Amino acid sequence: MPTQRFPSDLARSPLEAEYTAIAAGACSEGPRGTVRFAVSTDDVAAGKGDLFVALGLARALHADGWGVALWPIERWAEEVPADTAVLVSMIESFVPGLVPAGTALVAWVRNWTAQWASLPYLDEFDSVWTSSTIARDAVAEHCSGPVEVVPIAVDTDLFSTVEGVPRSDRAVTTVNFWGVRRRVQDVLEAVRPREPIVWFAANAEHVEPSPGVELRPMVSYFALPDVYRAAAFVVDDVIAPAAEFGTLNSRLYESLACGALPVTDCALGLDELGLSDVPVYDDAASLERAVAVPEAERAALVDRLRGIVTERHTYAARASQVGPVLDAAVASARRRSGARSPMLRWATLLREELRTTAAERDVHRSGVEAINERLIASESAAAGFDAARRSAEAERDDIARRYDGLTHSFEYRTLHRATQVARRALRR
Repeated sequence: MPTQRFPSDLARSPLEAEYTAIAAGACSEGPRGTVRFAVSTDDVAAGKGDLFVALGLARALHADGWGVALWPIERWAEEVPADTAVLVSMIESFVPGLVPAGTALVAWVRNWTAQWASLPYLDEFDSVWTSSTIARDAVAEHCSGPVEVVPIAVDTDLFSTVEGVPRSDRAVTTVNFWGVRRRVQDVLEAVRPREPIVWFAANAEHVEPSPGVELRPMVSYFALPDVYRAAAFVVDDVIAPAAEFGTLNSRLYESLACGALPVTDCALGLDELGLSDVPVYDDAASLERAVAVPEAERAALVDRLRGIVTERHTYAARASQVGPVLDAAVASARRRSGARSPMLRWATLLREELRTTAAERDVHRSGVEAINERLIASESAAAGFDAARRSAEAERDDIARRYDGLTHSFEYRTLHRATQVARRALRR
């Protein structure tokens, strides 16, 4: 049977403009106060997961009366604005020493749970949110304040089904390759489904091709809904630090919201989300079986699981859950006075100095490596030219020796004299 073509004309959602506006600070004011999210970047084109989780909740909080804004990593060495009612840290490396004492602090532990739990300043946070019960229990052992389960979710205004849009029977994956090999790569190298799995990957040019995969470049976050609406299955891959605590990916919710069936490699954490029937694979054979489920069976399962996602796992539902928590944290923080501890402030500035130094080192190292690569290439080319020159000189010398030997031979001299005699005879 010929391969069914997966669409390449993927449209970007019109909600991109709204997300971009939030990232740019256009929604920073609200009657309930301003919530700022400490994130890796405010560039929506960068494809960073922490940013889109923050923007998803931010959009829902803004609809509930909060002002929302981002606090990207390049500003972490600055004083956080005094009008910040709540600072939500999305990344474990954020040190809150420059956050006003009157600002409520929230840590959202989405993954890297063990690193979060080891932070010496975890008690600075007024509230800690984790993505699973297992993660909550692990963090609570190291934290004296409240720890709640707040999984990530999906914006169903962005990720949804659309009536009349044709759906292929192809499987896709949107797992990105950032230079560290993912476990799913070993599976995808060995898998041989009926039709190749379409893999939209960052740095696809550095991914080894395989017969069971159709490689394509990464698409914008705002084109992902079109990818999932056109797919029957979405292959998920959970990084080891997240799988250990059952803190699962937004890909799980986003694919179901668009009517595609996710197939994941991590069963831990599915049950408490109500999604225990999501297919799980652990090798190529089990993945092949999962993406071979008949259409009617798949459609029935998706319909049921999608209902759970749209009812329980939207950012609107998360905003309703955390709204009272934020209100209480804000009220408590307003009673504080003074500043964060001098030691925490010093640690923040030192951490950012180290981060800057590391970034400069990496840029320098990259430059040195690029120069070395060019030098090696130049030396290789020069060696090639030198070898060609020596070969040409050897051939020239060989021809010269042969010519010299030929012109001094008895036969050559005899023929040469005969030729001269013949030319004199002809001139007469």
